[in-house]
Amino acid sequence: MSATKILLAGHTGTALLLFLICIQIQTCISQTNHVCAPSSCGSLHNISLPFRLKGDPPNCGFSFYELSCESNQTVLYMYSDRYLVQSINYNNSTIRVVDSNVNKGNCSSLPQHSLTGSNFRFGDPFDWRTSFWSPSYESQKVMMFMKCANPVKSPLYVDTAPCINGTNSYVLVVANFSYVENLCKVELIAMSSLPIIDYRNISYMDIHNRLVYGFEIWWKEVSCGICKGKEKCSLPSEGFSCPTESIFHQIITQIISLWCGTHHCENCTMQSICVCILDI
Repeated sequence: MSATKILLAGHTGTALLLFLICIQIQTCISQTNHVCAPSSCGSLHNISLPFRLKGDPPNCGFSFYELSCESNQTVLYMYSDRYLVQSINYNNSTIRVVDSNVNKGNCSSLPQHSLTGSNFRFGDPFDWRTSFWSPSYESQKVMMFMKCANPVKSPLYVDTAPCINGTNSYVLVVANFSYVENLCKVELIAMSSLPIIDYRNISYMDIHNRLVYGFEIWWKEVSCGICKGKEKCSLPSEGFSCPTESIFHQIITQIISLWCGTHHCENCTMQSICVCILDI
């Protein structure tokens, strides 16, 4: 057998294997039209798929991506807490939100409850990181609000006075429990997508401004971006249980993306893997 035939056989065998994987993974497309004219609320004028505003026609968007318009502010309810939507980025599938308890003019205002990456579960419609491979806390900068029995002298500990009452109250600006001093208790953990330029030269007002800015979360976009520009697309009506969002799918997608590259396939998703393979 010639080298050319061996190479062709190898490509054919690999393509066949990936094709079989492809056809066994279900997609999230249905015959229900979920595309409607964009909604608006306050400063947000392009609320569209996968989102919907409460009160929109039932076929618009998806129920688990429902937002509310309250006092001219776009609101997301997540894990029983209320978040104000600051922006929606349809290019990278992120939504930036801020806890409704945090007020710009009040530096003593804090989030209602702690929120970290561990709050986001596998089957949730949102995630704190953009992919299965994202390192922990890479994009979300985590802050720990501490109460200590004794004063702490460390550039990583930012004194909350005079904004927060109480002595020995600090914010640890590095999300690492190894930096928690003895006799210090973590009272609140918060996230922000606003990066810290210099950890050793930061004030509490800088910390609070980061809370006011909020944090970005990624929505699992009906899945893998296959619905962009599509008129007929849907997810299961009972909760977010799209089978293509399994860890298996994410691993295979990463392998395919590395193998195919963007030259062959702009979005090398499970929906387009077969096309991507045929283009090699």
